[in-house]
Amino acid sequence: MSGFGVTTKRAFSLTEYNLARISYRDTAKLNAYSNAYTKLMNKRQATLLKDLNQHRAAKYQAAKASLSTALINQDINALDAASVDATLTLVEDFLTSHGLTAVRKQSTTANPVLVADLNETAPSAPLILLGHLDTVFPVGTAKPRPGVIDGERLTGPGSNDMKPGAVMAIATLLALKEANYQAHPVRLILVTDEEILHKNAPTKETIARLSKGAVAGFNFESADPDNGVVTGRKGGAIVDLTVTGIATHSGKEPEKGRSAVLELAHQIIKAEALTDQAAGKLVNYGLVSGGTSENIIPDHAHTGIAVRFTTKQQGDELLAALQEQAAHPTVAGTTVEMKVATKIDSMDTLPGTAALLEKLQASARLLHQPVPHGKQTGGASDAGVLTAHNIPTLCGLGIMGGGAHTAHEYGLVSSMFDRAALVATTIAHLD
Repeated sequence: MSGFGVTTKRAFSLTEYNLARISYRDTAKLNAYSNAYTKLMNKRQATLLKDLNQHRAAKYQAAKASLSTALINQDINALDAASVDATLTLVEDFLTSHGLTAVRKQSTTANPVLVADLNETAPSAPLILLGHLDTVFPVGTAKPRPGVIDGERLTGPGSNDMKPGAVMAIATLLALKEANYQAHPVRLILVTDEEILHKNAPTKETIARLSKGAVAGFNFESADPDNGVVTGRKGGAIVDLTVTGIATHSGKEPEKGRSAVLELAHQIIKAEALTDQAAGKLVNYGLVSGGTSENIIPDHAHTGIAVRFTTKQQGDELLAALQEQAAHPTVAGTTVEMKVATKIDSMDTLPGTAALLEKLQASARLLHQPVPHGKQTGGASDAGVLTAHNIPTLCGLGIMGGGAHTAHEYGLVSSMFDRAALVATTIAHLD
């Protein structure tokens, strides 16, 4: 042997070691513990990452753009099983053609969740790439308004929220695969009922189970054009409140009646005191109905409530308060039933969130991209499921654009490539 190097056991799992093996002639005359060796390895690692996130990312640009428009042209609504199946088949075929196996996690009471794994058997803690494929639009929307790329602008149903984001999550996984990334298991999770807040379905529990033990999460929801990355989101819940009273003729025997509408009014007024917009807490009675006739004391009333909160603790407190007031009606002889139809956890800013953002920002500098800033935002997302299980998570990593949920929805194409490269680089730098 003409020479050999010595390194630590941990280094055998690092990018630097793999790079050192292929550049042995350059390192054989260097002391493995010297500053010169370290500087050379850092330089070579930077070169490798640049190659990974620019040259290899470029290889997938056409594929990403093509898959994005194909997905936009494939209608998917969470309440239409055929459109869900067709969309999942399209994604499965793409993943299979690129050497990855996709598995549908089925449930008798929920839409399927699509999962693809990289380094599944690696002994370290996993990383999560998260997104959703469904849109708010009814089946039949895509045909008259298909996906179109016009210069920098991508349009069509789901072009912002969030079909390109799902493609970016897939592209990140493929870039890591081609770079022979092995430090952590990386799991892609794509759900198909996010836009209906997983109503009456255990999808949140499925995400939590599939993410168990993860040390970081990256959610590819769409981003504003301000280059922000979401570090915290509000959570939300839809609550049904049903009041039952006693009906009677309001003229002949009013004393025998128990007004469900009156009790509902008391419930609404008491709940108004729970709202504190400055603290990020909101209770909104958006739907109200009750009674059958003006001259009958009503025996039924109903309201649909939207609850918004900034932290998981706030959400738990608000729902507990609503349950408490429902259990103690003001109008004697009435009963109040409260049911949480669905709930999306807030995306809390955890102790590890800042460190994860710093690594993303360092990767942006390495790639000569504008450095993203952290931000709080209102709309809920599945990132809240991860943070509720103590997984530091960054959200809003998807395509930049605007107009989500409208006919004017759009995304900026170049941000797809830049941000997928940014996340891949960040993952490559994680311990």
